[in-house]
Amino acid sequence: MGRLEGKNVVISGATGGQGQVACRMFGDEGANVIGTDVDEQAGVALSKELGEKGHPFSFIAADLSNSAGVDTLGAAVEERFDRVDAVYNNHGIILGKPLLETTEAEWDKIHDIDLKSVFLIMKRLVPLMTERGGSIINVSSVGGLVAFANMAAYGAAKGGLAMFSKVAAVDLAPHNIRVNAICPGVIDTPMPRNFVSGLAERDQIWTGFEQGHLTGRLGRSEEVVSLAIYLASDESTFMTGAAIPIDGGWSVQ
Repeated sequence: MGRLEGKNVVISGATGGQGQVACRMFGDEGANVIGTDVDEQAGVALSKELGEKGHPFSFIAADLSNSAGVDTLGAAVEERFDRVDAVYNNHGIILGKPLLETTEAEWDKIHDIDLKSVFLIMKRLVPLMTERGGSIINVSSVGGLVAFANMAAYGAAKGGLAMFSKVAAVDLAPHNIRVNAICPGVIDTPMPRNFVSGLAERDQIWTGFEQGHLTGRLGRSEEVVSLAIYLASDESTFMTGAAIPIDGGWSVQ
């Protein structure tokens, strides 16, 4: 029996590199998964793959940066699940730009996607968790714990998400809902590769990413998702309100 056998789980950012790994690994542990993202075509392909493996999986295309999109997700979840046991807020975008060159629109976009959306999702889905309790896992970042040059908007959003998770843990404790944040270092997924691809010094920057971790390498999606599975499982019922670095030691330097 899997560690998440019979649990109903919602995973956002489902069609990204780490999100697809999450949907597969949560399914391998016996979870019933609803995945959501903006890329409907990729979601259809993921649904087909997981269906062929026998995993109970549904995909909902939704823009989570606004209430209308979150309501679309919420209605679909209510239609498929009688309750929600875990929410894995795995979605997010990145912006690398000097503070004084960051526009108001760029600032708003990254906060809408990386921070406000999590608030909206929790408001919409927590009522489906209050009867039996559950676990919410929010993906922050090492960039929410330590300062990186040219990452003001991203750092503010991810740092805000780490603190929001702590406050939410306090507020939702009476409902037996645990809330924790995961703070990954640089994980080898398409997101950081796309981030550096257009930069003249991309090779040097990539080497810097690797050397910035005490482990001397980038993280793997499976390592981050394994932590999320632990937090979603009954093995972690004494754990809430934490912002957990999984960053190869970057944040201790």
